[in-house]
Amino acid sequence: MAGFLTGNKTASFEERGSADFYASPYAALPPLLVAEGKRLPKILWEPSCGNGALVLPLRNRGYTVHATDINDWNCPDSESGVDFLSDYAVRSAADFEPGIQGIVTNPPFNIIERYVERATTLSPYVALLCRLAFLESEGRMKWWREVGLRRVHLIAERLPFMHRHGYEGPKLSNAGMCFAWFLFERGKRPLNQIPVRWVSWKEACKKYPQADVDVPPTTEGRLPLFGSFAR
Repeated sequence: MAGFLTGNKTASFEERGSADFYASPYAALPPLLVAEGKRLPKILWEPSCGNGALVLPLRNRGYTVHATDINDWNCPDSESGVDFLSDYAVRSAADFEPGIQGIVTNPPFNIIERYVERATTLSPYVALLCRLAFLESEGRMKWWREVGLRRVHLIAERLPFMHRHGYEGPKLSNAGMCFAWFLFERGKRPLNQIPVRWVSWKEACKKYPQADVDVPPTTEGRLPLFGSFAR
C-alpha cells in the first residue's frame, strides 16, 4: 500500500488509521467549552471521530456534529472509511447538511502539519487537541501565521487515561505530557503574538460534568474520577 510522507518517515494507511488512535478522555472537552464559549460553532465536523469520545458529549450539549473516520471504531451515527487527507473527504464535507461551521478533533500527530493545512482549508474555524510540544520547531514560526493560529488553550493538569488503541501495558493515571487546544481561523488577519490561556480540566468538568450518555459505546467502563468533580 502506498505510504504518506510524515516528516522523516513514511506512514502507511494502516499506520495512520490504527497505530495513532488515542481515544480522548472526556476531561479533554470541557476545557474547550469553557475557553471558547460562544465562539465554538454549533455545526461541527469531527473527521477523526474514533469511538465518539468528543462527538457524543458535543451532541449531548446541543451541537450538530458530523462524524467521520478512516476506520470504524463504533462511533454512533458516523461514516467510516473516510481518509481526511483524501479527495473523498473534501467531497463528503461538501455534502454535509447543514454545512460545516467548524472542525473539532483530536488529530493523528504523525501527520499533524498536513492535517492542519487540510482542516484550515476546509473550515473557517478549527480546534485541534494536540501535545503542547506541537508549538516547538523553528520551522513552524512562519507556518503558524500561514495556517491562522489564533489561540492556544493549555490544559493545566495532565489529561487522564490516554492510551494508544491496543496498548496492553501498565495503565498510567495520566498522559505524562501536556496537551492543549490549538485554535485556527485562517481567514483572519495573522497575529504577531498568539495568546496562551491556562484552563483546568478539573474545574471545567465541574461546569460541564460527564453524564452516562457521554460515554462512548466502546469505552471499557466509565472513568469514575469525573464524577467527583461534578459536585
